[in-house]
Amino acid sequence: MRFFKSDSGYALVLTLLFMPVFIGMSLLVIDISRGNNAHSDLQAAADALALAGARELDGGVDSIDRALDAMSNVSNTVSFLGRTDEAAATALTFEIDGLDSPFTVVFLSDLPENDDTPLTQAYLDANAVTNEEDSDQGAARFVYVRAQSRDLSPFFGLFFEGVNNVTDVPVAAQAVATFSTAACNVTPLFICNPFEEDNIDFGTAFERGDLHGRLIRLHPRGQDTASPGNFGFLQVIGANDNTTASANAIRSVFAGETNPTCYDSRRVNTKPGGATSISQGFNVRFDIYEGTFSNNNQIRRYPPATNVRKGYVVDPSPGSGNLNYCSARRVDTDELDWALPFPDNVVMDPPSEGAAGAFVGSTEVWDINEYWRVNHTQSSLPLDLVSSFSGRQPSRYDVYMYEIAQGAGVGGIQDLSWGDNNPNLPTASTTGSRESGVPMCYNSVGAGNPNNPVTPIEITQDRRVMFAAILDCDEYLGPGSNPNGIPVNTFASIFLVNPMEGGGSGTIDVEIIDITGASGNGTLDTFVRDEANLVR
Repeated sequence: MRFFKSDSGYALVLTLLFMPVFIGMSLLVIDISRGNNAHSDLQAAADALALAGARELDGGVDSIDRALDAMSNVSNTVSFLGRTDEAAATALTFEIDGLDSPFTVVFLSDLPENDDTPLTQAYLDANAVTNEEDSDQGAARFVYVRAQSRDLSPFFGLFFEGVNNVTDVPVAAQAVATFSTAACNVTPLFICNPFEEDNIDFGTAFERGDLHGRLIRLHPRGQDTASPGNFGFLQVIGANDNTTASANAIRSVFAGETNPTCYDSRRVNTKPGGATSISQGFNVRFDIYEGTFSNNNQIRRYPPATNVRKGYVVDPSPGSGNLNYCSARRVDTDELDWALPFPDNVVMDPPSEGAAGAFVGSTEVWDINEYWRVNHTQSSLPLDLVSSFSGRQPSRYDVYMYEIAQGAGVGGIQDLSWGDNNPNLPTASTTGSRESGVPMCYNSVGAGNPNNPVTPIEITQDRRVMFAAILDCDEYLGPGSNPNGIPVNTFASIFLVNPMEGGGSGTIDVEIIDITGASGNGTLDTFVRDEANLVR
């Protein structure tokens, strides 16, 4: 009887009875931790692979090919999936043609508007972009990556060894990344693609050299619409209404004030309404100071370019007999031997179905010899200028940069009388009222003596180069279309060929220097910040 009534060892008995449960729970906790760690490894691998691919999705014709190559150089590992030391870490390597790759990669043209919408297989199939022959790889905006290696072998599953669908647990992670480019501290200018109606791809045309030396004469957009050959403005933070303050802010940015707005590479917002008069701000880059920019403080605040040759002559100050550098004017047609601006192309045609007043040079041919004869008193072009372009005629920008390299402009001519010749680059006359390329108005203001100017240390960049967004305006800025969120064809650096005349109705003459993306020459890296971002 005493044996049956004894309670000695009761705790031990209970412990032994519940020991399997305790061990199972412990193993389950360990397995959950292993699963979380493995998922973190897979997520990191998926993120890294998606970001590597997204960095190449710049809209180029070979963007997917480049993305795949970049992804093949990424390697990671996932741990804790196996039970043994040999299976503790599993290598994760993406192979472009690998059938057993731990990664599933799909390039997408779009994503659902709602981030909570799942990316089903049907959606992936419907929006996939491939690198097959004749595929438009430039349409790929996103890369979807799913990472899944071997299944997790849980220790808890040892209790159920041999039972189907219990021992191994699949672990996977997915990521979606995209490429974005931000252009900051640039002029808020857009150009309506003058070749839009000709079905000429802007990037391909630039890469072929078809835009070299071709003058594009842009006309301001209308109130509600825009067509090939128009120009207009992008939205600027704090300056998007139609008030005088807004117009002044836009002009100041064109003069050189910092633009507080950064623009996305894929979509930009345009400023509604017609063109605001920007000629006063635009022309300070040519050493022309008018209106609100004509006082000494404003002139010193907004320096011109280093070379401002533009086909202008100087009028003497009334009654003084001295040269008034700030009253320079464009030469008349009967004064062509005094000064000559960059001339038009030999053939200038309006863009197809384009804006009234807009023209595009049909070829690169322009009268470079006459420009050189008038401005530099030389009957033939320098051999080193001609030979630099392998038989092609130099563009206006090429000539402009050559003039600077030979000493024209700021710092190249110590005696700032317009007629004094530079030993490396002669000017057309010794008469004192001709151009040398030196920004005389800027140098003479506040100096007391125009031959003893204040050193223009503020000039740290090429002020006759601007940055503009190229838009397909007929498709996105036509009647009834949404004026906001316009897709960007490309961004371009442009050379300002001539000053802008006529205020709000004036035209802008430009040459294309370079463009962003794979078709460009890569000179815009300092203007553009490329980023790959995870969006899912």
